[in-house]
Amino acid sequence: MSPNSTAAQAAFARGFTLMEVLVALVLLTLFSLVTFRALDAVLEAQRRASAEMARWRGLASTFARMDADLASAVARPDPRLPLAGSFHILLNEDGSMQFDLVRQLPDDADQALLRVGYRCGGKTLERLVWADENNPLQDPKRLALLENLNTCAFRYLNELGQWQPAWQPPPGKAFPRGVELGIVTADGTALRRVFRVQ
Repeated sequence: MSPNSTAAQAAFARGFTLMEVLVALVLLTLFSLVTFRALDAVLEAQRRASAEMARWRGLASTFARMDADLASAVARPDPRLPLAGSFHILLNEDGSMQFDLVRQLPDDADQALLRVGYRCGGKTLERLVWADENNPLQDPKRLALLENLNTCAFRYLNELGQWQPAWQPPPGKAFPRGVELGIVTADGTALRRVFRVQ
């Protein structure tokens, strides 16, 4: 048996000193702290990434819904203003902006037509749905699509290719050429989306 192995066996047999145990505990604590902080940083990054993905999914869903509604618009006189055409806008006293129209539903839907609208009010973008497409004076159901916005506004593309805050239908034109949604999110991100009507 070599002298080195004999010395190691003797050291193991006598056990560890208090100082050696304390040093081992300090090293273990430091290792655990570093590991915890690294894991916490990874989890925080994952939480931020998930929240950001959810936000962009919400935006994409909203844009897709508006696109489908505006692309399926049908020319149908508004009972409130029979001479004003099928696309009705409203600028409310509180500064909110709103438009509504009647859209064609898919063939497998229960009803053929549906009156829908969108409202930019305060810090929220809402989708409005009327139970009866022929009675726009009823209170619509409201669904908040985007919340906690800094700004939200609509503009409308006229026949001359100009963007206007309001739209007056020229003779023979039921719809504007396009609708622009402009928003600024809570973190300051400015987004502009243009939708073709019909």
